[in-house]
Amino acid sequence: MNNVKAFLVVTIASALFVTKVNAQSNDDEPKKSLSFYGYVSYEAIFDSHESVFTRDGDLYLYPAAPIYHVQSGELLNDNPQLEMLSLQSRLGVRIAGPDVLGAKLTGMVETDFFATKEEYKHHLRIRHALMKLQWEKASLTMGQYWHPMFTPEVFPHVISFGAAAPFNPLNRSPQIRLDYTPSKSLKLVLAALAHGYHSSVGPEAAQRNSALPDLQLQLHVGNSPTFNTGVTVGYMWLQPLLQVDNDDVYRSREFIGAYNLQWFGRLKLNKLAVQAKVSYGENMSQFVMLGGYGRLLDDAAEMYDYGYANILSTASWVEVMYSFNDNWDFGFFGGMASALGSKDKVDTQGPIWYNRGANITNAYRWSPRLVYSQKSVSFALEYLYNSANYGATLDEYAKPDDFTTTINHRVLVSAKYSF
Repeated sequence: MNNVKAFLVVTIASALFVTKVNAQSNDDEPKKSLSFYGYVSYEAIFDSHESVFTRDGDLYLYPAAPIYHVQSGELLNDNPQLEMLSLQSRLGVRIAGPDVLGAKLTGMVETDFFATKEEYKHHLRIRHALMKLQWEKASLTMGQYWHPMFTPEVFPHVISFGAAAPFNPLNRSPQIRLDYTPSKSLKLVLAALAHGYHSSVGPEAAQRNSALPDLQLQLHVGNSPTFNTGVTVGYMWLQPLLQVDNDDVYRSREFIGAYNLQWFGRLKLNKLAVQAKVSYGENMSQFVMLGGYGRLLDDAAEMYDYGYANILSTASWVEVMYSFNDNWDFGFFGGMASALGSKDKVDTQGPIWYNRGANITNAYRWSPRLVYSQKSVSFALEYLYNSANYGATLDEYAKPDDFTTTINHRVLVSAKYSF
């Protein structure tokens, strides 16, 4: 393990001193070029209320549900917190290779210190790792890249890490993806994905057990930096298979499918840009959003071959960005997310109940920001107002009831050196 760490340190240190490398084994072989990029990040984060987050608070979701002292009634988790972080610092390499099959071959490998789970934080992870074949009107991408629901053409440009999850889908997955551009204003995307560390809540191998990929279809209209709108539709299958609880073994060969729907749009007029997105679907938890699934209430007494029901959720956001000049930029983000319960009765009291925020009827965020940039350095100040309406109980359809609102004020100061 020490040798592996030493190798990684040496590799990264060498990369920082190299901006472009040309490799050629002989005079007849086409050149391959490597270009390194990345940034060093510093963040200072203040929260007024304990919240649900991961990676030392860098990936923020929503304020935690209120916890009261039994005797005094005092709100126990209404206490401020302060954190300073650099774990999102990033290093990547872009690779330009020779033409293959009549297409331009490129690749990319990117890593950061965000890790794949809270217990691994500050460790390296694969962020992106892909190869791409580009023809005149089509491209084929193979490797780990953004899930189509993230939509890299339309996503929040907030300062806080995570691109405004859980209001915007956040997911990178191993995939094979075909982009087809019949004209400048149209693009069609078809992707088959296998969830990696962005998996659904519940058993991690649930999608692998299904032996079926997550299928996504996306249409872009406009398809330009000044105007782009479109829709995404998709479907995935899970087979959770096994759950062990208090030495009891629960097992079912039943599958559960889930769909996702999305609209996105972006318009840029000179110094002003406006963009928005609406997402809706069943069990959207693999996108770091509200949702999940559980055992059917009618099968609550079953330990074998029980069925499942999905939790529906929706999320939407709008963002306005204005550039004053070459140095100063302003942005405002507003988002809302809701857990909508299930179409079927769900056993929310049993061990087969996997969810993220299923008791949140509404979560809100609005956040203004100011960014100063000069050359390769930027400084940013962002304020985030976060609220969540928690249901004290869930009905038979997993819909929250008897609400209590919690609020967190987050202030983020950021500095970034990009190279």
